[in-house]
Amino acid sequence: MSLGTHSLGPEARLRTRKDFDRVFSLGRKAAGRNLILWYGTAPGGESARLGLAISDRVGCAVKRNRFKRLAREAFRINKPKLLGGTDFVIYIRPGCRWTGLEGAQADLLELCAKEGLLRA
Repeated sequence: MSLGTHSLGPEARLRTRKDFDRVFSLGRKAAGRNLILWYGTAPGGESARLGLAISDRVGCAVKRNRFKRLAREAFRINKPKLLGGTDFVIYIRPGCRWTGLEGAQADLLELCAKEGLLRA
């Protein structure tokens, strides 16, 4: 089965520890109720890339995986609205209350708007 154009492929993800560490050390941070967003410029990239971090304290594996899927989908849907050449790391906080995709999108777009990370 082909992933097609509607997937968040490997080129749109932060994969290595080095990428995460660069965003954490050189990037900026914005905090919301359900997530913390780190962001920084991507070396040589034109599109936005995503990395996810989540604590065991969020809940069982099923709950953590659901929140990661929601965050990835919110990022994928809104990627055209985000500034290109930026690496994002989303940390989903313990106590996150997302019940669906709408909550994840609202939190992501709220933090991106607050930090000026949306295209004009």
